[in-house]
Amino acid sequence: MVIIGLARDKDRLWLEKLIHRHRLDARLAGEGEPWDIFVDGQGNVRGGGQVITCGLEGHCTLTASSLLQEGGMATLQRFMHTLDGREIQPREVPLAELEGPAGQKLTAAALLLLLGRGI
Repeated sequence: MVIIGLARDKDRLWLEKLIHRHRLDARLAGEGEPWDIFVDGQGNVRGGGQVITCGLEGHCTLTASSLLQEGGMATLQRFMHTLDGREIQPREVPLAELEGPAGQKLTAAALLLLLGRGI
């Protein structure tokens, strides 16, 4: 089971919903508990020795490419690896199945990619 740490307690509810909805083999870390993946205060995702920056800026690892398409699309701009070591090449990532504002959707997509789940 993957343990997910949070910088902001306000992210707890939507992350619990994401874990449940996608039936992830993961749970949120308790206070002071070691984690495998960490969601920082800016919505970036750390895990597996890498940082996946998420945002609307062009320099982010995962950035919005089209918010006008149904549900929106993001672009993975650099290679990354799943927690189990599989390489993911740059590509378009659909956001339609994810809930919340654009920044939250990008963070959720980064978590799913890191966990090796297709979106």
